[in-house]
Amino acid sequence: TIVRQAMMEGPADDAPGSGAPAAPHTTSAEDQANVARLKARLEETAEKAAAATAAAAASTSATTATETDDNARATRNRTEDDANAEWRQIPSVEIAPGAHKYVQITAMTPADPPQTRTFVISKRGAQYHANVAEPFVYRLENAGYTDIRVKGGGRINYMPDVRVISIFGYSYGFGLADHKLSKEIMQKDGRYLGYAIEWSNEGY
Repeated sequence: TIVRQAMMEGPADDAPGSGAPAAPHTTSAEDQANVARLKARLEETAEKAAAATAAAAASTSATTATETDDNARATRNRTEDDANAEWRQIPSVEIAPGAHKYVQITAMTPADPPQTRTFVISKRGAQYHANVAEPFVYRLENAGYTDIRVKGGGRINYMPDVRVISIFGYSYGFGLADHKLSKEIMQKDGRYLGYAIEWSNEGY
């Protein structure tokens, strides 16, 4: 299949389309420490956000009818302002041509009501999956997203010249991503219309 061929003959991380062997297994004590630190920070942030949401809900239940009307108007205004908000401008898929490590990330939007979005991200030259995840996590945080989770990782071989995308492998630190879901996210993105997108849990 295309996926198996990508794993065996796919381009190396620094040479899209070269036909060189895939990159070797990579992890280290430093990488594992970085992953653990990022997971812990995200867990702590999510717990604080949940506590704040609970407190806000308790406060809302005690509001008067007038306050409720005021809040409704404020919500409508926020919705209008959100039409071009920064958080909406972040695409669900950002992948680099060639074979690179990728991560799958979920996050809650700052919309009212919030919704869960799933992101599929690969990055050229990333030595570890944490190098892909951490910059994008900060980007989401700065845009107002909450409850950010790195769900897993793997590799994506993106070959735009032949309109093929192969999703496979796993992350030592974050575990195996739901590659089927990553494919579905890509299929919803018009930029990849007509692409052959395949996935497999095999390989690294």
